[in-house]
Amino acid sequence: MLWTEYMRRVRRELEMSQQELAKEMDVSYSSINRWENKQAVPGRLARKSFFAFCNVRNIPIPAELLEENEQE
Repeated sequence: MLWTEYMRRVRRELEMSQQELAKEMDVSYSSINRWENKQAVPGRLARKSFFAFCNVRNIPIPAELLEENEQE
């Protein structure tokens, strides 16, 4: 699964706007938009922030994304 797909799915399941997710992750709206539209890939800190966001909400994180993050 790609980061873009997973982030979009989580955001939609939580019925959040890109703006709301950006605020929760302390990133810009344009960053969320670029990630979801496959124009950019979130950096290591952004991924860590997203993992924390998911963990607080008990949202499972696919093992492949965790492994990918550890390899960098």
